[in-house]
Amino acid sequence: MYAVSKTSVCAPHLLPLSDTTPVDPDPDPKNLWLFTDPAAKDVYVRQGRLDQLQDDICAYVMCDGQWAEEELALKREIRHLLHVGTLMPNGAFGYLSPHPTVYRSAREGTLQVPGRKFHFESGDDIVFMPWLARVSYPGLRGPARIGRLLNVTHFCLSCDAFPSASLLCERGLNILRQTLRR
Repeated sequence: MYAVSKTSVCAPHLLPLSDTTPVDPDPDPKNLWLFTDPAAKDVYVRQGRLDQLQDDICAYVMCDGQWAEEELALKREIRHLLHVGTLMPNGAFGYLSPHPTVYRSAREGTLQVPGRKFHFESGDDIVFMPWLARVSYPGLRGPARIGRLLNVTHFCLSCDAFPSASLLCERGLNILRQTLRR
């Protein structure tokens, strides 16, 4: 089960912020912050560690400075599901960088990315899964994790969660990324 970190940045009477809104333009594949919840980014700013998060996303989350097509398709699908009212941000972000917004489903539905359909029930949480997490835990399929998620009080960078990845050269990382395309 994927853990999430509840944010404490938003006041309870305000709507939670999210990394996606129903009126966002098409996702920019080179936008470093595309999958980073604004509250998570704010935490790193307040800690003076935004440069660490940026370096982690560039080295361990994005591929060659851009998001994969499957990830961009997920972003468009989340935008659509927000627009039709099926999903809403739940005021939490993923514990693992890039610290994406966690969305809660208001009703059952299907998340569709090229070649895959992911069914979810009312009340399920949906969060983006970075490629390194997917390749490190066999059986995690697709760019999203769906289900009831655990709450945690800590969060970490991908390089800290998967320290063996930092030992790989760029060629080794590319080979790992290729395994997701099969």
